[in-house]
Amino acid sequence: MWFLRRRRRRKLLAEPIPAVWRRTLQEHMVHYRMLGPRQREKLENKARIFVAETNWEGCGGLELDDRMRILIAANACLLVLENDATLFEQVSAVLVYPAGVVIPESHQGNGIVSGSTPILGQARFNGPIILSWSDSIYASQHIGTRNVVLHEFAHALDMLNGTVNGTPPMRKGLHQRWVDVCQSEFDDFKMRLEHGNPGAIDPYAATNPGEFFAVVTEHFFEQPHVLHDHHPELWEIFSEYYGYAFGGG
Repeated sequence: MWFLRRRRRRKLLAEPIPAVWRRTLQEHMVHYRMLGPRQREKLENKARIFVAETNWEGCGGLELDDRMRILIAANACLLVLENDATLFEQVSAVLVYPAGVVIPESHQGNGIVSGSTPILGQARFNGPIILSWSDSIYASQHIGTRNVVLHEFAHALDMLNGTVNGTPPMRKGLHQRWVDVCQSEFDDFKMRLEHGNPGAIDPYAATNPGEFFAVVTEHFFEQPHVLHDHHPELWEIFSEYYGYAFGGG
């Protein structure tokens, strides 16, 4: 029940964050260092709840510890720092492999990627998020690169409405503008890609609207100034959806 969950969360947050967790965020998460004090505390609290309420599993011989959990959780919670739609309660588990892997048959399913393709991450409907630890920690420590945690948890946001269509649940006043802007940008992007001019967005975004949302989310957090300069309407609508931005004008 929601009130029991709220009580558990209040009890959890009544205790101070473990010093080693905060030190881990300070040393190994670029975006954490870019936040102000209020947002740092808010991110810590959301990440702590996510760590506590989610099943975590080290796979492929990886020994998963709390420092790994808090780093992954904090990167994921950047997406919901100022957006209270979810704390990823629908994610059944986070499965972390040492590096990019071919997903074993037992972990395959109706995700974004499945089968024998080597991957860095995978998101599944009402199922686990699968991540490469080596790629997760690298992205956490470096800005301007691909971020598998942001990408896969963007898919989790997209899945909240029961489908992967690049339009996660959002307030009514934003929804139609989101659809108009993102559809126009997606169509324009595919046309430019066909003419050999992808511009500032990773060509993988042309796969489908769901991948467009996940890839642009990565750009929004990892290369905000580039997205703002080359796709200002996208940057603005993503700023409104996420409720904040790291850069722009």
